[in-house]
Amino acid sequence: MDVGKAFTYWYKDPKWATKLLLGALISIVPILNFAWAGYTNEIIRRVTRDDSDPLPTWDDLGKYFMQGLILVIAGFIYALPILLLTLLFLPVFMRLGNEGINSDTAGALLSGSGFLLACCLTLYGVLLSFFLPAMQVNYSRKETFGACFAIGEITKLVTANFGNYFIAWLAYLVFSIVVSVVVTLVVTFLLVIPCLGWIIGILIGALSTPIIGVVYGHLFGQIGAQQVVAEM
Repeated sequence: MDVGKAFTYWYKDPKWATKLLLGALISIVPILNFAWAGYTNEIIRRVTRDDSDPLPTWDDLGKYFMQGLILVIAGFIYALPILLLTLLFLPVFMRLGNEGINSDTAGALLSGSGFLLACCLTLYGVLLSFFLPAMQVNYSRKETFGACFAIGEITKLVTANFGNYFIAWLAYLVFSIVVSVVVTLVVTFLLVIPCLGWIIGILIGALSTPIIGVVYGHLFGQIGAQQVVAEM
């Protein structure tokens, strides 16, 4: 597992600036930004097969959009438990909160239930963030909607090389948090400067998505490559 390469390979591409700038513009356009998920999918596929040019061009935008759409739909289905629980219980908690609690016991029960629900949703969210990259790796290899729900294959991909998979996930998670925090601080500062500061801030904020994405794609492309070797 070459974690360092995931952070350096993309700027060795002579056209990396153009590719990432286009990615940044596409990522901020609603609906069209589904293509960004398809683009990262292509990176995973190229790294998996050890392509000499892992950073693709944007020549096949339609293909990236359709692949991204499939991944977004699959991710939405996996996230349904969170959405349904939130939609089911949030109105109840809000109504009880607005009407007031008539006893300490009822108040404690309501607070405890809310805390338990929050813990369950958080735990599921963390597990989902750990699971979804493996789902995308499997989809990148099979290119079928069913591959997104081949639980056995996806679980095997995680468990067969769990140490490296965990490292890839942790590296991606830490990097995305660090980039998000830094970008937020920089953009907040730039927004104080009228016009020029706003424009620069928007560009920096937009660029954070493709930078995180190309690192993510390479990390989990390596996981895909290791799985291919293991199956030989």
